[in-house]
Amino acid sequence: MKPVLLALAGAALVGGALWLVWPQDDLPPDAGAAQASAGTPAPPAARPWLDAWPAPTQAAPAGEAALPAAQSLAQTRLHGDPQAPPIALDVPARARPTAEELADPKAYQAFEARQNAQVMAAYVKAVDEELPRLRDDIARGRAMGIAADKIAKAEDKARGLESMRAQLLKDHPASGK
Repeated sequence: MKPVLLALAGAALVGGALWLVWPQDDLPPDAGAAQASAGTPAPPAARPWLDAWPAPTQAAPAGEAALPAAQSLAQTRLHGDPQAPPIALDVPARARPTAEELADPKAYQAFEARQNAQVMAAYVKAVDEELPRLRDDIARGRAMGIAADKIAKAEDKARGLESMRAQLLKDHPASGK
C-alpha cells in the first residue's frame, strides 16, 4: 500500500510541476503584442514569476526586446553568449614532424630538440615581458603603502623569475636569442 501512495504522490508532484511550466497562452508573442496595441486588455499572466523576465530593475539591452528566460537560454545554447570572453587565445598551430622525420629516429630527435628550444625561448620571452611589469607593480605597491610582507612576497617572485631565466639561459643558451 505504501509504495502505491508514494507513486501517486510522485506522479502528482510531476504533474503539478508540468502544469506550472506549461505555456498558458496559445497566442504567439507577436499576436499578444498586436492584441495589446489594439486596445483590448491583455489576458492576466498566469505565471508572473516566470513570464516577467528580465526583472523590472534589470533593463533589457537597448534595441532588444526582453525574452522569456527559456527562449534566452535556448538562443544562448545555439548561438553562444555574445558577452562571454573567448575560451582560448588564438594560438598558432604547432609544427608537425614531416614524414621523413617520423621515419628517421635521429631526424625526429632533432625535431624534438627544435620544439624544446622553442618552448624554452617562449619561457625566456615571457619572463622578459613580465618582469618589468612585476617591478612596476612592486614600486606602485610601495607608493600605495601595501604591507611589507606582501611587497617581500612579490620581490621573492621577481627574484625567482630572474633565477629561472638565468638557469634556462645557462642550460639552453640558444633560447636567449
